[in-house]
Amino acid sequence: MREISEEDYEKFLKTHKEVIFEDRIGKRRVVIKLEGRKVIPQDKFHPKNFKLEGTTVWSFPKRGDWATHKGDFRGNWAPQVARNLILRYSKPGELVLDQMCGSGTTLIECKLLGRNAIGVDININCIMLTRDRLNFLYKPIDPRYPENITIKTYVGDARNLDKIEDETIDLIATHPPYANIIPYSKERLEGDLSFVYNIDEYVNEMRKVAEESYRVLKPGRYCAILVGDTRRNKHYVPIAFRVMQAFLDVGFIIKEDIIKHQWRCEATPFWLEKSIKYNFLLLMHEHLFIFRKPEKGEKLDKFKESMKW
Repeated sequence: MREISEEDYEKFLKTHKEVIFEDRIGKRRVVIKLEGRKVIPQDKFHPKNFKLEGTTVWSFPKRGDWATHKGDFRGNWAPQVARNLILRYSKPGELVLDQMCGSGTTLIECKLLGRNAIGVDININCIMLTRDRLNFLYKPIDPRYPENITIKTYVGDARNLDKIEDETIDLIATHPPYANIIPYSKERLEGDLSFVYNIDEYVNEMRKVAEESYRVLKPGRYCAILVGDTRRNKHYVPIAFRVMQAFLDVGFIIKEDIIKHQWRCEATPFWLEKSIKYNFLLLMHEHLFIFRKPEKGEKLDKFKESMKW
């Protein structure tokens, strides 16, 4: 892990006005401008009429656009997801980790909700974009939220969080790249899971992510991970459940399996025609698994149906 400080970002900003994300065959190239310091109206810091989700089905037809949230980074989760997780599973002043932070959605919510945070990503462009979207002045009105929080960002590998000590994290909330569905860089970066096509290899690498997550998380606290499935040869490939099993294998207890409805799937018209022609259903959901790390000395027999089997 290599820390990218505010000063590192400022130096980068002097010579870079944008960051580029391009897949390995050049079919998709996304250019995102870096905006520098932003002034946000007070009424734009938080969503209007926000309510915590109360069921195991989450659906957000309109993606949140408060503060600096945007949907221009392909594959990032909606800020409503991050906000729900942070409010339900952490307290103001605690430390939240997103070890595959992408464009920084989780970290933006941590800043708005008074949580300290650590963001890690294998791609330095993701970290610079995250830093750019955290670059706004904010003073919380809610007295429950501390003003002086710390948000650190690192270029690093989620499978080796060597700068994070054991059992120091209060909540993990992350959305890993899917197996070769959305590559985030043209040249494969060592450790970039978005380039792993083989499902067995992907699950094995995610098991390493699970081991590190278990190591850094405090006992009794929660790890939330959003995972999707895929389809190959017109048949369903349940990647999410294999990833779930990997997290159970390292010692986690499954607390919730939330079904998240997927919106804004750009390829839907194309694949809808194919699905009718070749008789298969479109995938329109993801699994948001909530895992709990057992307390030290906790009697686990009563949770045996929710653990490794």
